[in-house]
Amino acid sequence: MSVPAGSTVPGLARKVRKVLDIRSESVEVLNSLAALSGVYQDNSTASRRQLKANIEERSINTLEQFLSAAQAVFGALQDVQSELDALSSGCSAINAALAADRTSSADLLAESDKLQHELAVSEKRSVLVNSFFNQYQLSSSEIAALQDAEIGDTFFDALERVGSIHRSCRNLLSSHHHRAGLELMDAMSTYQETAYERLCRWVQGECASLGDMDAPEVDPRLHRAAEALRERQVLFRYCAEEVATARHNAMFQRFIAALTRGGPNGMPRPIEMNAHDPRRYLGDMLAWVHQALASERELLISLFGQDNQSRTSGSHADSPSDVPSSSALLDKVLEGVCRPLKIRIEQVLTANLPLVLCFKVSQLLAFYGRTVEQMMGSGARLTDTLADCHKLANRVFHEQLTARGNKLMQLKAAPPKDLALPQQVAELLHQLRELITTFVSAFNSNQEQQKAEEEFAPILDALVDPALQMCQNSSALLGHKRVGKSPEPAAEHIFLINCLAAIRSVLEDQDCCQSKHSVLTKDIQQHLTQLVDENASRVLQSCGFKAQLEHDRDDQSQWKIDLPNADTDQGAQQILRCMQSFFELITQDQLPVFRQLQAPDVKQAAASELGKELHRAYAMVYNAAKTHQQLQQSIEHTPDQVKTILGIM
Repeated sequence: MSVPAGSTVPGLARKVRKVLDIRSESVEVLNSLAALSGVYQDNSTASRRQLKANIEERSINTLEQFLSAAQAVFGALQDVQSELDALSSGCSAINAALAADRTSSADLLAESDKLQHELAVSEKRSVLVNSFFNQYQLSSSEIAALQDAEIGDTFFDALERVGSIHRSCRNLLSSHHHRAGLELMDAMSTYQETAYERLCRWVQGECASLGDMDAPEVDPRLHRAAEALRERQVLFRYCAEEVATARHNAMFQRFIAALTRGGPNGMPRPIEMNAHDPRRYLGDMLAWVHQALASERELLISLFGQDNQSRTSGSHADSPSDVPSSSALLDKVLEGVCRPLKIRIEQVLTANLPLVLCFKVSQLLAFYGRTVEQMMGSGARLTDTLADCHKLANRVFHEQLTARGNKLMQLKAAPPKDLALPQQVAELLHQLRELITTFVSAFNSNQEQQKAEEEFAPILDALVDPALQMCQNSSALLGHKRVGKSPEPAAEHIFLINCLAAIRSVLEDQDCCQSKHSVLTKDIQQHLTQLVDENASRVLQSCGFKAQLEHDRDDQSQWKIDLPNADTDQGAQQILRCMQSFFELITQDQLPVFRQLQAPDVKQAAASELGKELHRAYAMVYNAAKTHQQLQQSIEHTPDQVKTILGIM
C-alpha cells in the first residue's frame, strides 16, 4: 500500500501529535524520564526493544520484596489476633462471673437503696425536729436565766423568747397539731408565770428604794421591767401602785421637811420662815410643788412611758382591768401635798390681806393652777385644790372690793381748794395701777390678751364706778357752797374733769381697760364741752353781747346772739363798742386759761375749744354787722384776724 507523498500514516500521526502535545517541562514527565534513565545502561536498539521486559521484571522484583515484607507483618497480626482471642475469652469469663454476682447481690442492692432513702428521710426529719425545738423550746441557759439568774438583759431576752414561743403556739392550734400546741402553751405559760412573779418581787424591792431618795435615777432594768409587766395588767397595776405609794409618802415627808426644816445644812431655808410675807410664802410653796411635780412626772414617764391617750376631764378610771396611766399615778403621788398646801393657803387668805396683795395672791394661784392643769389634767386632785384656793382668793378679793366701793360711795367729802383729785381717789388709783400691772403681767399670749378685758372688767367697775360716784357726790357740794375762792366759773365741771382725767391716765395704753377708757374719754369730752360753752357765754356777756348757745336734737350747737338795732346810731355804736371790747379782751390775754385743770392735754383742749367758740360767735356778729351800710366801714377786724389772734389752726 503506497502512501502519498507528503502524508503520514494516521496512527503514526496521532502518536506524533500526542508526543508533541506532551509538556516536557512538567514534573511528572521529568520524574518519569529520570526513572527511565536508570533503566537504560546504554541507549541501543536492543535496550530499547527490551524496555518493556525490563520494566515488567523490575515490577516483579518489587512485588516479591513486598510479599516478603508482608509475611512478617501477617505473622505479627496473627500473634495479635491470638492475643485478642485470649482477651475476649477472659472478658467473657468476667462477664459471666459478673452476671452471676449481679444475680446474687440484687437483693443486697435493693436493701441498700431502701436504707439510703430511709436515711435521707430521717435526716430531713431531724432538721425539722431541730427547727421545731429551736422555735418552740427553751434552751437550758434560757431556763436558768428565767429561774435562777439575776434580773438583767439575759432574763428579759429569755422572757421575750417565752412570749414569742407562746404566740407561735397559736399557729399550731390552727393546724392539725392541737395537742402539741396545747402542751407547749401550757409549758410556756408556766415559765411565764414563774418569771413574772419573780420580776414582780424584784420590782417591789426596787420601788421600795425609790421612796428613800428625793430625785432617784431610774435603773434601765426597772424601766424594762415595767414594760414587760404591761403584759400582766394585774401585776403591772400592783407594781405601779407600789411606786406611787412610795413616792406619795416620800413627797409628803419632803414637803413637810421643806416647810419646817429646809434643805441640807439649812439651805435653802425653811419656807415657813417667810410666813410673815404672804406673797413670798405662797410663791415659795407653789414653786416647790411645781418643781416636785416636774421631777415626779419625769420619773413616772421614764418608768411607765407617756400616756397614749389624751387627757380628758373627770376622774381617772379605777377599774381593775384598766392599766393606770402616768397621769393617774402622778395624781396619787401629789395627793399627799394637797391638804397641807390648802390649809396654809387658806390661813393666808383669811388673814385680812391688803387689797392689792390679795389680788396678787389670786393671780399667783391662777398662774400655778393653769400650769398644773397643763401638766396633770383638769381632774387631778392638785388641780382641784389650786382651783378651790383660787376661788377663795377671788371671793376674798371681791369682798374687799365691794367693801371699799361701798365706803367710797358713802363718803361725802368736799373737794380740795384747787379742785384737784381727792386724796381717797388718789390712793384708790395707786392701787388700781398696781392691780393692772399685776393682771397684765399674768397674760402673755395674744389669745389670753383677748380675754383680758372681759375678765378684768368686773374688777375695774368695782373700783372706778365707786370712785366716780364719790366725785359726783363731792362735786354736788360745789353747787351749794363754793369751796375756797375759785377764779374760774363752772368749778363742778373742772373738778369732775380733773377726776376723770386722773382715772383715765391710769387706764392709758392698757388692753384690758379700753372700754372703760373710751367711756371716761366720752365723759371728759362732755364736761369739757359744757365748761367751754359756759366760759364762752360768760366772755361774750362780759363784752356786752347777749349770747346764748343752743343745741338741737343732733347735739349740734348754734350761737343765738341778740344784737342792738344797727339802723340807729345808738345801736350801731353799741355794736362797735362790744366788738372793740371783745377785741381788747382777746388781745390783752384776759381769756380764761383754765388754770385749775390738772391734765395739760385737757387744759390745752379746753383753751382751743374756747377759742373756736369765740371765733364762731364773732364771725356771726361780724356777718350780721356787715349787712348794715353804716357799719361796713367802721368794723376794723375780720374773723380771720381774730382767728389768728386766738391761735386757731
